[in-house]
Amino acid sequence: MLAHGELRFGGSGYRLKVQKLLVLVVVSCSLLLLWNAKNTAPTTSPTYHHAISRPLPRYWSVTGQGALEGETDWAKPEGLRIVGLVFFGRPESVGILDCYLKRNLVSNGGLLDEVIFLARTTKQEDLEWLDELVAAEPAYTRIDLLFEGIDYASAYDVCENGTMYIKMDDDLVFMEDHAVATLVKTKIEHPEYFVVAANVVNQPSLSWMHYSLGAVHAYFPELLPPPPGQNATGSLWRASELPRWHGPVNWTVPHEFEPPFDGHRWLPLPKSFPLDQTPIASTSFDAFSESLWHWTHAAQQHYSFFENLEKNELWRYKFRQLDYNYRRMGIQMIAIWGDDIIASDIHHGNGDDEYHFTEVMTERTGRHAVVDGRALVAHASFLPQRSGIAATDVMQRYRAYADDFICPR
Repeated sequence: MLAHGELRFGGSGYRLKVQKLLVLVVVSCSLLLLWNAKNTAPTTSPTYHHAISRPLPRYWSVTGQGALEGETDWAKPEGLRIVGLVFFGRPESVGILDCYLKRNLVSNGGLLDEVIFLARTTKQEDLEWLDELVAAEPAYTRIDLLFEGIDYASAYDVCENGTMYIKMDDDLVFMEDHAVATLVKTKIEHPEYFVVAANVVNQPSLSWMHYSLGAVHAYFPELLPPPPGQNATGSLWRASELPRWHGPVNWTVPHEFEPPFDGHRWLPLPKSFPLDQTPIASTSFDAFSESLWHWTHAAQQHYSFFENLEKNELWRYKFRQLDYNYRRMGIQMIAIWGDDIIASDIHHGNGDDEYHFTEVMTERTGRHAVVDGRALVAHASFLPQRSGIAATDVMQRYRAYADDFICPR
């Protein structure tokens, strides 16, 4: 006879209680291991974002107008694949863009699952540079293109149905943190749009918009090299460190003005100086406006941008939406579905992808091309502007800003 509650070794009751005890021990050990792992792990995840030494500034600074700041808290829908398409040819600018691309990768908390560099160059040195860049980042891919002139059709052979593509020029040198999210969300919520573009600093028709919105300021080029000991190119991007412009009374920038010397800067004029006496005054709302052809327009816009950036006044460029209504729209950075690219049959066009996507396909489908004015990016130069901008210190300034805030440390 066993006392009340006494266990018999080998009995079924005993075996049941032993099993329960073993389960309790296993669960307790598992919880202990999880607690230990949590408390011994780094307090910050080792991502690109946390490698930055200080937080990014907030670019929208007008109280009550936050709707124009863009999609800062938008979560990527499950199963959505987003791929960046970068037309590669210029290592100098891609070295800057690379920092923004990495910041936007899924692995670093962004939205881009992959970035495909579409090589449109035969310069072996530049291709070897790209190979080093791609080898260091698993999300990067290089694809070589067969190309001739302005025929960009073959670039889109990589596109697949069900994927959202962010097509980018390789000389984007600034990109708001939320630019990709803002474009993608707008494109998803508005399937009636064929393509959604970013708000681009230094893009012909948008140059007129920015001029009209008061985002472009009065700047002239320095005509003589600075005194000895003063660095003409500088390492800082801040416009506040520029001296005031000095020059002949009533001087204006000639229409075909040549760069005064390599590495020259553009300097601020008094706030009272009339903008209609500066280069930007001859721009117009047209894809082939004066701003496309003249580097002086680009230079004035870039130095104005640095002033607005430093003052936290990028709101000056902002608007909610601009519908091009079948007119030609710039595609320096756009969001577009792979399905639409494939269905557009671009190989049977003239090879001009900007014309094909924003004029031909919008007319054919009745779906418009629009700019989301909340997603701001900066574009270095078009071909007619390139040599003039190369003679300024603009690229060094964009590099300096990226080093300060965007690139990993």
